[in-house]
Amino acid sequence: MDHYSSLKSLIGDDLECHYFDSLESTSSFLNSLPSSNITQLCVTREQTLGKGQHGREWLSQKDGSILLSIRQTFGIDINLSGLSLVVGLAIIRALEKECRIDGFKIKWPNDIYFRGAKLAGILLENSIQEGSQSVTIGVGLNYHLEQEMFCDIPWIDLSKIAKKLPDIHELTALIINNILSMSAYFKLNGLSHLLSQWDQYDMLKGAKLKSIEFGKSFEGEVVGISNQGALKVLTENGTKELYSSKNIEYI
Repeated sequence: MDHYSSLKSLIGDDLECHYFDSLESTSSFLNSLPSSNITQLCVTREQTLGKGQHGREWLSQKDGSILLSIRQTFGIDINLSGLSLVVGLAIIRALEKECRIDGFKIKWPNDIYFRGAKLAGILLENSIQEGSQSVTIGVGLNYHLEQEMFCDIPWIDLSKIAKKLPDIHELTALIINNILSMSAYFKLNGLSHLLSQWDQYDMLKGAKLKSIEFGKSFEGEVVGISNQGALKVLTENGTKELYSSKNIEYI
């Protein structure tokens, strides 16, 4: 029987789907395809060159993680700064429903944590074509990692969280469907539906940080996000909005 047969039955037939047993990277595969107005999906059981934020490696094991990417087309005028937060919320809603537990948090702008340990990562890559922009949403979620992995940050998987581990294909399908539906809402409404819920999932509120702006360092306290998805930091010179985590150090 096809390994992905149950997954295929749970997602829409209006996607261009690609399924693999092993692949270097689901996002790299989709980015190698010609651009299309049809939403493209790639799922694999194993990644050999998985990518994380800022060029980091994403570690995984065969059938131990949910590994997928979705490539969609957005209007050229849509600000994508908050899309990773929407994707994070879409994943958390799937986890809350399938695992029936609360406590999942989003570490701005693209990681999902549970009790201080990293559970999932999101990586967005975009390219601009004439009149539109393509966005590839990469998702890696630790499902059941049977071998110990050596990582410089604490991590956790669903097998250590859920009383009953959800079926991997049912959870994958719900994550895909949630991302698609919430991305469609984001295209029309931006982050308006997320702002009222953000405090519930905000891992960083109240955190102290140090960052660099125009060559000068400053310190401040995280107070939330803006309606464009920026991290709002209260400093002695007022509130600053940060759009990248690259130059942030938490203190």
